[in-house]
Amino acid sequence: MKPAQQLSLRARITWMFVLTVAGVGCALIGIVYAYLRLTPVPFQAAFGPDAEAPVIDAAVPVTDEILRVVLTASLTVLALLTALAGLLGWFVAGRVLAPLSAFADDARRVTSGDVDARVVYRGPDDEVGQLAAALNRMLDSLAASLAAQQRFAANASHELKTPITTIQTMADVALSDPTAPAEELRATLARVREVNARSAGTVASLLSLAEVQAGRPLSRGEVDLGEICRRVERERGVLLASGPDRLRLLGDAALIHTAVDNLARNAVQHGEPGTAELELRPFKDGAEVVVRNGGPLLAQGDVDRLAEPFAGSRGGTGHGLGLALAQAIAEAHGGGLELAARDGGGLVAALRVYSVPGSAPGSAPDPVPDPVPGSAPGLSASE
Repeated sequence: MKPAQQLSLRARITWMFVLTVAGVGCALIGIVYAYLRLTPVPFQAAFGPDAEAPVIDAAVPVTDEILRVVLTASLTVLALLTALAGLLGWFVAGRVLAPLSAFADDARRVTSGDVDARVVYRGPDDEVGQLAAALNRMLDSLAASLAAQQRFAANASHELKTPITTIQTMADVALSDPTAPAEELRATLARVREVNARSAGTVASLLSLAEVQAGRPLSRGEVDLGEICRRVERERGVLLASGPDRLRLLGDAALIHTAVDNLARNAVQHGEPGTAELELRPFKDGAEVVVRNGGPLLAQGDVDRLAEPFAGSRGGTGHGLGLALAQAIAEAHGGGLELAARDGGGLVAALRVYSVPGSAPGSAPDPVPDPVPGSAPGLSASE
């Protein structure tokens, strides 16, 4: 016989049925047998028809023959009930575990490549129903991650292939004319250097993103978010709408500055001129930096993908990694990046960071309010 750990779940449930029935039956038989053996049977005998006739009032013990008959009959019935319990247990276990077998079939379909397959369960909202819901949420997350990875691969291939093709074309044109003047060759080399520098910036941003997402150890020093916002205001030409002069928390100052600077750079490069503004909001254990700028109407579905690597690089001047890097930096500090489209056009980007190290964040900040009419609308995407 296999050890209990090697038996199937259905077999283990069946054994539980059998052992429960056998154990309870043996206990009952033992109690009845002990009662019959230790408790005499009352006995009365009267001699004569009248009321004053002598009466014998006694107790007679149960004979061994009767006890053997009772014990044999009880054990026989128990054996039959135990066998029946095994059959019923096998059947009931099969019915109970049938949804799990269906879950396994659905999981195999997903493993074989059908990422749209989902667990189908029409039973009550019990433990099995909660398991089905959890599996479907996991499969939805997996499908979304796979789709994001596919878009990343396609966008990265395009982003890295374009400069290579451009350099190859410029080199072929320069080499095709052996009499080209030095000034023209120098202009071609300058263009090659420019394209190569942009490719190097893309690779450097990818490496930074990979380091942050891989859990690079943070420099846990004191960070003054007020000073970072004022510096970004001077360097990027955005308007610092409101916020305290000094707001200190523990974190990686260089990474937080990179995140805020990326949001401001996107606002300036991809928004309507002169509309980019920045706001700093403190709250318990952390802060929120909100960046707004004018821009075209955006669908929320498109906005949700702006923080994916290379999502907004095509046709833009950046690498398409700024928002992805800002989001990774915020998550490394226990927060996140929220992007929301506005009815009037544009987008609001809210970067939330908490002090590290520390326990779970305290109270969350209020949702990012929609700017009043005439203020900066939104953020487009892509550095």
